Amino acid sequence: MQDVRLEKNIEDLKSVICSWAQQKELWHDCTFKSWNEHFDDEPPENPCVLVLCASGQLGEILYGYYGNELRDEFDELTKNTGFYFENYGGGVFTFWVIDDEELEEAYHKYFEWRWICDLVQPDFSDLYEEVYERFHKSPDDLYHLDPRKFEVLLDGIFRNNGYHTQLGSGRSDGGVDIRLYSNDVIGEVVTLVQAKRYATSNPIDLQAVQALSAVVEDQRANQGLFVTTSRYLPCAQRFAARQKTRIKLATSDEVSRWSFYAAERIIRDKSSLVKPDHLKYLLNLNGLTDTLEGKIFHFTEYFGGIFNYFAIVLRDSKGAALLMKLPTTKVSIVGDSFRGYEIPDTGIAALSYLNAEKVFRAKKKYKDDGELYLWGNLNRYSLWGGIPQYYDWHD
Repeated sequence: MQDVRLEKNIEDLKSVICSWAQQKELWHDCTFKSWNEHFDDEPPENPCVLVLCASGQLGEILYGYYGNELRDEFDELTKNTGFYFENYGGGVFTFWVIDDEELEEAYHKYFEWRWICDLVQPDFSDLYEEVYERFHKSPDDLYHLDPRKFEVLLDGIFRNNGYHTQLGSGRSDGGVDIRLYSNDVIGEVVTLVQAKRYATSNPIDLQAVQALSAVVEDQRANQGLFVTTSRYLPCAQRFAARQKTRIKLATSDEVSRWSFYAAERIIRDKSSLVKPDHLKYLLNLNGLTDTLEGKIFHFTEYFGGIFNYFAIVLRDSKGAALLMKLPTTKVSIVGDSFRGYEIPDTGIAALSYLNAEKVFRAKKKYKDDGELYLWGNLNRYSLWGGIPQYYDWHD
């Protein structure tokens, strides 16, 4: 019910803004987005409840270029709904809760859950420990995932607990959602996992556990693991007990414990994942690698000047990358020291950047033409072509 109330507040805010702008004939080139939709990043601690993208006349008024009376009227209008707005730049305006800590906390939880759900997808779990922390602390939330995301989450948990995994297709999987591969003294051990995201009112019966046992036998696996958000009927528990270690049963309690260990394996200070000697090795590669590791990415910010930012890829995974910001060095000056051309500094100065402040995560994204870019720190980094970049620090 709380989520319904929060969503209604946002819809009411949208309606007020849209109706006012249409009455003033200002609703052109405007759209609403959530923070995650626009920035594709985790919500800030003080949550932004709505993003207005207005590149037309409305945006110019809200910037304060003209029409101060209209801007003041808009400001008063939104405050009456319990929200205020800020100019984020580039035709983007963000809306925030006015002086209500309880409501802020409610929205933080609301948007954090949506961010976590967005991260529960293949190839994103190596660098995002907050996913596992969430389900360790709140195992009841497992039931609120859709069934496929529950399988994807389990796959990430097992992988970050040291298993090699093979995630099933989600359809026509023959009763096997995930295959786990590990090694012990007798060689490779294969575990077949069946995952059921059920309500506690829908317990797992004997037939379901027997079906997993039959699949284990048919595929000559070592053991089967049944994982559910529900519970097991006594007859299912007795059957599993007779199988000794061949069939294991787990519930949300076990998933919570596994999530704790998965989060522990993903270190929060990402800079500690890379040793200084390896950083030296990457810096000396000059980007001449077959993988992304060691390659330098770049983006230019145009805001009261022209500013360049460079970052080197420290670690590459299927869906994300770990980057470290790099210092810059000037290669030529145009007129004065405030204008010129610069390149990333991959020398001794870069070694001091291996710290929590300079190391950040980025998602892999692709442009319409298929070109890869990295989205991190609310910026889009493209592969640097080795050409000196123009800067202009004049405001």
